[in-house]
Amino acid sequence: MKIIKSVFAIMLIYVSTDAHSQPCNSLTSLHWLLGTWVADHGKTVTIESWRKVSPKTFEGVGKSSTKASNKRHSSELLRLIEMNNELFYIAKPEQNNLPVAFKLTECTNKTVTFENTAHDFPKKLEYKLRTDNEMLVIVSGEQGKRFTINFIRHDGK
Repeated sequence: MKIIKSVFAIMLIYVSTDAHSQPCNSLTSLHWLLGTWVADHGKTVTIESWRKVSPKTFEGVGKSSTKASNKRHSSELLRLIEMNNELFYIAKPEQNNLPVAFKLTECTNKTVTFENTAHDFPKKLEYKLRTDNEMLVIVSGEQGKRFTINFIRHDGK
């Protein structure tokens, strides 16, 4: 009976450790990102929306606009793709001719980090799910250059 208890204890430790440090080699671990997220900055609003288009692709769009005139300041097409057991975040801002790819470097059940050290700015994108309806995005580069966006889920999930 002691051996069974010991084996069970070891299995329990393994399972609980694994749940917090999943490898995130598939988009299944990022389903919490799907939906519409809104950040109200006072005079401007930023919206980021994600939808699943296939088991290996999420598509998104990010937009910032002035609340009073609804004039768009920026817009970018976003994509999360799974290739060869790795995940990539691809952003195509409207002012760029080509998209920029960021590779997944860290992941837990509520955070995900993508990096591209060769890119000018940003070099790192961090998404952190604070609650089911609150998400923090940290966009950072070199020498402490960064900004954060506090999103609230806006699609009733």
